[in-house]
Amino acid sequence: MRLLVTGATGYLGWRSATLLGGRGHDVVTLTRPGSSARAASSDLHIDHVVDAGDPAARDLVAGCDAVLHFAGVPDPARAREDPATAVRENVGTTVNLLEACAAHDALLVLPSTARAGLDPPPDPYGLSKRLGEEACRLHRARAVALRLTSVFGPGQVAWEGATGAIAAFAARALDGRPISIPGDPSRTRDFLYVDDLVDGIERLVVDGPSAPVLWAGSGVATPLLEAAEVAIAAAGSDVEIELPGGELPAGEGDSYALPPSDARLALTPRPLDQAVTTYVDWLRLHPAAQGRSRG
Repeated sequence: MRLLVTGATGYLGWRSATLLGGRGHDVVTLTRPGSSARAASSDLHIDHVVDAGDPAARDLVAGCDAVLHFAGVPDPARAREDPATAVRENVGTTVNLLEACAAHDALLVLPSTARAGLDPPPDPYGLSKRLGEEACRLHRARAVALRLTSVFGPGQVAWEGATGAIAAFAARALDGRPISIPGDPSRTRDFLYVDDLVDGIERLVVDGPSAPVLWAGSGVATPLLEAAEVAIAAAGSDVEIELPGGELPAGEGDSYALPPSDARLALTPRPLDQAVTTYVDWLRLHPAAQGRSRG
């Protein structure tokens, strides 16, 4: 298959491009001018440096079977700070690529978020992703939105500013620093290893989507406190877990799990402890980890 991957230097884009390219697919990579440098993606060949919302990006879809659209604003905190930019980046770029997919008969795969499944979405990030889903639903192009749960794994590095509970817990455990879980530590997340997600996306493009919106997760709701304990064990650390309580921004204090009756992305998730151990082993070799203290 020939696949256009936007946001190719980001966490999900880099991992998808790396794995799918290694499996023999023809992967065309795109990143916007001035994208953040990350050690993991420093060796990735970039075919095109152009914003996914630029009309020029539409020509790159010609000959592609699918567009994996990872470009945008992936961070709830950034979306809260600048909601208008989040909507422009998460919706405007999507419409631009939908036009291209319609013209070239390609499938658009849009990573969304579990937050978009709440009515109403709890924060600007969830809203921007829900609007992206609606653009896919209303457009004539073939498209599918994936409501992702908490995806983690290689490429997600807290030392480089990446968000995500497992990334934060693992980095602190490796550094020998206490892990802090504000709010209710029993609130749950559905943690999904990134490689398992990529497997599901590959199958999706080959077989075609079974519904316009698919949930993507492991199917297991894990309390944050338990996830922190798993990360500490994987790192061989003995750091403390601090529970300061307090109020959290909208959307952060909710629990998220896969709805039992909604359509799901077909994938085979690995157990959380196995996945976190594999991820921690990858982090130990990451350049940002070198020379750091160990717990």
